[in-house]
Amino acid sequence: MRTKRQPARQSIWENRFGYLPAALSVGIGLLLAGLAALSGLLLLSDLSEWISALLLGLLLFCSGYGMGRFAGFHRRRKGWLTGLCCGLLLCGILLAVGLFWQGTAGSPVRLLLICGGSIWGGISGVNAPHKKPPK
Repeated sequence: MRTKRQPARQSIWENRFGYLPAALSVGIGLLLAGLAALSGLLLLSDLSEWISALLLGLLLFCSGYGMGRFAGFHRRRKGWLTGLCCGLLLCGILLAVGLFWQGTAGSPVRLLLICGGSIWGGISGVNAPHKKPPK
């Protein structure tokens, strides 16, 4: 005899792309915090253009890494694919904002930095040790 009970709801981490909004908030938060610190550094010091470009590239890499690590840690499977989806989403949003605001799309280096960092973060997030809940 079959019951008419509805199936249990899946968590956002089990859903196919439900983890992306939560991970995106982490990535954009890291990016905005880093941009605020970088703009303060540029106001207070006279850095050359290549140093500011290097710091911005490092900031993009760290933002992608944090986003991928968060998603990989909570999802616990397919770290490189989870990280790649996170990186492509962040690149797409930055591309849309750049086209709207400045009229330029950026460079392929931006795509490589963000996606490389998020893939690395996704893999390290899946392999990170997880604490067992207390009994």
